[in-house]
Amino acid sequence: MDVTDVSTPDLPDERPQRRREYSGAGSTLGAAALIIIVVGLAIWWFEFRGDGGGAAGAGGGIIELPAALNTTGRPPAAEPGRTAPDFGLDSPGGAPMTLAGFRGKFVLVNFWASWCGPCRAEAPHLQALHQRSAARLVVLGVNQQESPTTATDFVKQFELTYPVVLDRAGGVSEAYRVGRGLPVSFLVDPQGVILRIFLGRVSPDDLAAIEREYLAR
Repeated sequence: MDVTDVSTPDLPDERPQRRREYSGAGSTLGAAALIIIVVGLAIWWFEFRGDGGGAAGAGGGIIELPAALNTTGRPPAAEPGRTAPDFGLDSPGGAPMTLAGFRGKFVLVNFWASWCGPCRAEAPHLQALHQRSAARLVVLGVNQQESPTTATDFVKQFELTYPVVLDRAGGVSEAYRVGRGLPVSFLVDPQGVILRIFLGRVSPDDLAAIEREYLAR
C-alpha cells in the first residue's frame, strides 16, 4: 500500500525575526536618546548664546589676577579691604572688558537687572555721576543673566554712556555673593581694592559722599 507523505513542510525559523525585532527596539532607544541630546543642545544654545542677531554669548567670568596687581597680598575677595576679584565679560555688542582694565580710576561696579525697580531708579543718578566724574571714576554696570537685547533696551531707555557688561552665566555675581536682591554696588579704588559695598539702591546722598570723600581729594 502506498504511503502518502503527510509530514509538515519546513517552516521558517521565527527566532531570527525575534532577534531582528529586539535589534529594532535598541535602535529606537538610540534614536530617542539622540533626539534628547539634540534638543538639549538647542535649548543651551538659545538660552546662553544669545537671542539671535549675532549677539554676544555667555563667555567670560572670574579670571586670575596677576600677583603684581594684587596690592593687599591676600587672595581677592568681595570684601572691603580686599582686592576685588577680576573678571572678564562682554558688552551687549560683544566687546570684551575686564575690571583690571580700569586700573588707575575708581570703579563703581553696579550689579543690576532690567526687572529690578531700584535698579531703574538709580540708573539716571549713576549716569549723572559718570558724566561728572569721568576723569577719575568709571561706573561699570554688570547685568545679571539677561539677554543682550534686554540690556541694550535698558541702556537706550536711560541713555547710559557708562560701560555695561553681561554676566550671562552668573559666575561673576556668584563670586561677588550677589543674589537676586539687586542692586548691589562695589566701590573699588584705583589700585583695585574694595572700599565700600552698597546693598540696595545707591542714593543721591551716597553718590555725593563718594564724590566728597574720594574724588575731591
